[in-house]
Amino acid sequence: MGTGTLVPAVSFDFDAVLILGKELRREPDRALRELRARAAAAAAALRAGAACVITLEAHLRGQERSGSALVVGLLGELGVDSTKILRRDLTRSTREEAVLGTACFDERRVRRGLVLTAGYHVARSRRLFAEAGARAEVHAPHAMWRWANAHEREWIAEGEPSAAAVAREARTERAFTALETAIRPLPHSVRAALEIRMGGWLRGRD
Repeated sequence: MGTGTLVPAVSFDFDAVLILGKELRREPDRALRELRARAAAAAAALRAGAACVITLEAHLRGQERSGSALVVGLLGELGVDSTKILRRDLTRSTREEAVLGTACFDERRVRRGLVLTAGYHVARSRRLFAEAGARAEVHAPHAMWRWANAHEREWIAEGEPSAAAVAREARTERAFTALETAIRPLPHSVRAALEIRMGGWLRGRD
């Protein structure tokens, strides 16, 4: 199991699930497998008792469809009822996902949310969602292995990145963390707005 795996509990205790996006430009095949793993974990979470799944990623540069549209399609392949999906094509960075994802949880009066992302992305995501005040836990797709069916487990396993991919992503995570550290003296609202603007500049549509 990957980094960020949830230790199986006696019972499932999440009200809603948020699937974080994944940019497809650099390694589209692997990125799509990772999104499939997150969708599979979200489907398992719905069956375990969550009321809805949320997807927020916007139409990013170099992609034919928004990340949210891709996720909705994957959830449909898994047989998820469309009425249980909240899709908003809005975000272009993890910081923006943390801010708007927390707002979505609050709007829906979510007592405890589950945020799904890749294992290499869990640590930074946890920090950003904590700063946003989210009542949520961030985990990798394998966290839902206990509740997944055979098809979902296949997607979750296929989405596990290789050691080489994890090493490449770790460099990216360190770069973003260094940037966050550099601007940390600024007020939180200013930092968040700056990171969201930079995400839009880096990943906005062509």
